[in-house]
Amino acid sequence: MLTRYLLILAATCGTCAVGSAADFPMRKPGLWQITMSPSNPKYPPRVEKVCLDAATDQLLYKVGAGGSQKMCSKMDIHSAGGKVIVDSQCDFGGSKLTSHGVTTMTGDTAYRTDINLHYDPPMFGKSDSTSTQEAKWIGACPADMKPGDIVVDASSMMPAPMKMNLNDIFKGSQ
Repeated sequence: MLTRYLLILAATCGTCAVGSAADFPMRKPGLWQITMSPSNPKYPPRVEKVCLDAATDQLLYKVGAGGSQKMCSKMDIHSAGGKVIVDSQCDFGGSKLTSHGVTTMTGDTAYRTDINLHYDPPMFGKSDSTSTQEAKWIGACPADMKPGDIVVDASSMMPAPMKMNLNDIFKGSQ
């Protein structure tokens, strides 16, 4: 289940976690709530809470950039009018994945990312998918969370909440 979740996370967050700090503004340290909404109404939005500090945020950018360099033949990242646009072509699970993502930051306390994906050949019977991520800073991390902790709410895909630490997962991936 963890491997499947990480693959889903990589596919949906690939366009929001690549690049360098110069390409993407850093997020305010503290607790972030991220709601990921797929275009398919059969799947409910997934809500995550992530405790971030500057070091964890930087690690996520580095891991995203490193993974995309290994998997992607094209990675175009540019900023325009307060938006960061990422266009990529990557090999993903035997399929060529073409993605277009637009992240709109609201200072360092909120952002929205719209992602369009195209698979050739289709993956899991789908050629195209879209998703939206809406994230907002909600305050200081609670006492039971340390930087890197992520809690994924229960959903139809996961019957119980799941907690893991991103720093532990990506340690050594830099």
